[in-house]
Amino acid sequence: MAECPVCSSERTQTLYSLSAQEAAQHHVLREGNPQRNHELSSHIGNLWGGRDCSVRQCKDCGFCFADPYVSGDATFYNLAYERSEYPRNKWEFERTVRELSSINFRAERVLDVGAGFGFFLDKIVDIYAPRSGITALEYSDEAIKTLRGKGYFALQEDLRTANLVQPFDAIFLFQVVEHMDGLDSLFARLFQLLRDDGLMFIAVPNPRCITFLEQNDSLLDIPPNHIGRWSPAAFQILGARHRLRLDRHEIEPFSLGAFIIGDILVSYCRRSEQAGTVQNWSRSLRSRSTNCRKLLEAAVVALSAPRRINIWRKAASSGDLGLSLWTKFTKVASKECAAPLTTG
Repeated sequence: MAECPVCSSERTQTLYSLSAQEAAQHHVLREGNPQRNHELSSHIGNLWGGRDCSVRQCKDCGFCFADPYVSGDATFYNLAYERSEYPRNKWEFERTVRELSSINFRAERVLDVGAGFGFFLDKIVDIYAPRSGITALEYSDEAIKTLRGKGYFALQEDLRTANLVQPFDAIFLFQVVEHMDGLDSLFARLFQLLRDDGLMFIAVPNPRCITFLEQNDSLLDIPPNHIGRWSPAAFQILGARHRLRLDRHEIEPFSLGAFIIGDILVSYCRRSEQAGTVQNWSRSLRSRSTNCRKLLEAAVVALSAPRRINIWRKAASSGDLGLSLWTKFTKVASKECAAPLTTG
């Protein structure tokens, strides 16, 4: 029985299993790029130490995890994604800025892990922290170039091994932790990097939204990209073990319009993974960069949308399917991390 990486419970259950070939097909269609698909499938198998992986859920803390619990590496991401894309605006950016404003936060040094093109940093620079006090970590060559062009001190290194001058007044990790293994070493490092009473903000995909999509024939949350599905209880348990107190957690407010747009795209991608479907055929033409191809794919996406109307009605009645789960932590000097959580 696989042990939960957060609470070490053996009371876990399998949600679904998949092969390395299925995981590769999720990212790169063999019908569109057979060579890249084969290389990705082989590399995923090497990461897993075998050809199969299960997604399991802990019955005690609610954490969902890949088994084997192994994160993707640089080779995986280079094969799986042909280009880097970073949204300019995210709800967790605005929520964090509101929190910083409400506590009159001012810092000398902050760290943004997985900073992308620096869109969050652009919102806080010279307001909550000086540009000279900002450090950004990123893997992408393109993102590092952009960050440095904006005047941020950017390193292309792993958080756990990077040579960083410490301590930091705040650390930000937006849509990063769900990709990472070695959780105890990760949280121990975060504790080490923060000053006493320093703040940490983490945002991850909302587990309720992921579960809803998976149960309604939409896109699966495929490892080794996302390998952890976080609950507030899991964050509290791991944080307390490393003297990082979870003070607050919130789910992004639900927007039916945004949900519909996202669901149309991800359900299209789910069907495109199946050989012989019109979605598979249209998506496999992506390597042919023409306006005609783009219009054709858009038409197939639009024609598939009406099938999802009942799912959208179900989502509207649920009301807790916002995209992100946002958390705020404080580094504490004593064993006081088990304090009650604050939501909303």
